Amino acid sequence: MNMTLQLSGRLLMISVLALGTSACGKKGGPPPRHPVIVKMANAVKTTLPVVISAYGTTQDRENVDVVPQVSGILLTILVQEGAVVTNGQPLFQIDARDYASRVQQAEGMVAVDRSNVELARSTLQRNQPLLEKHLISLDTFDTIKTKVASLEAQLKMDEAVLDQARLNLARCTVVSPLAGVCSRRYVDAGNLATAGMTRLINIRSYNPLRLECSVSEQHLPAIRSAMTRGVIPVEITPRGDTNTFTGTLSFMDNAVNPTTGTLLLRGEVPNPDLKLWANQFVTIRIIVASIPDAILVPESAVQFGKTGPYLFVAGTNSLADLRFVTTGIRQDDQIQIVSGVAEGEAVIALGQLMLTPGAMVMDAAKIPQKN
Repeated sequence: MNMTLQLSGRLLMISVLALGTSACGKKGGPPPRHPVIVKMANAVKTTLPVVISAYGTTQDRENVDVVPQVSGILLTILVQEGAVVTNGQPLFQIDARDYASRVQQAEGMVAVDRSNVELARSTLQRNQPLLEKHLISLDTFDTIKTKVASLEAQLKMDEAVLDQARLNLARCTVVSPLAGVCSRRYVDAGNLATAGMTRLINIRSYNPLRLECSVSEQHLPAIRSAMTRGVIPVEITPRGDTNTFTGTLSFMDNAVNPTTGTLLLRGEVPNPDLKLWANQFVTIRIIVASIPDAILVPESAVQFGKTGPYLFVAGTNSLADLRFVTTGIRQDDQIQIVSGVAEGEAVIALGQLMLTPGAMVMDAAKIPQKN
């Protein structure tokens, strides 16, 4: 009997506590909803370039093997390996003694020829009056006249020999045919350099530097359209480098490669400081057009569902607003919104997984940091 009374008392107490808890819950209402912490970014309006991205290589604009034009012993090397040289700068000196003596011989022959021509012309002038007075025959006068012409022709031939001798003497000093960067040296001093055969050094012209790439044939209309409007700017970034260099597109091949379906393009980039080198792999951005007043948002803000792309916009009341959007061109980590978002609106770039339309949001950047 006592045990029954104790059990009944405990059940009554539990019931009273349950009723009290239920009454307190009804009096306070549902617990408040906490805002979802997200990362926001404003939609910005800007001029958006239309870019074709490609991979390519840099190439020297000119590449020349320096070969002597006369034969002789290589006496002096006037340039360091890897040096930057200018057009006409002396590079090598070939033994010039034989060629100097040939110049002297040719000068002597020309001097003799000029004396003979002068004497023959004087003789012709003295015989002219005698012919008019019939004191000499016409045959004799013609002989003198022919001798003058023959000596004048001999003078021209020997003058040409002299010019060639002087040219060969000048060629004993081998000069750079262009401005550029030298390679390693292929011949040491003391060796015989043979005209037209011995490779002394190589020089590559690096300013401007040429670049070459291939793009898909689907970009052909855009590139042709851009070329009709004028110069097409390009930007290149070497592999492993963060610097960007600007140039222009200068050439488009006259046919698409039927095997690869690609189009060969070439351009030039100014390189006065020689920061770029030949045969580097580079990322190329070809700017074929620009879109004014384009709306850009972070690419991470755009989600994709069954009905297409969408994003969330934080309204003035800090409530998430679901927007279906039309996307356009991607640029780096941003994407163009053709329709669905206006300039200045705050889009939610990160934290969308916990969002539903109408949910309260808070920008993580506005949460005070604890010291």
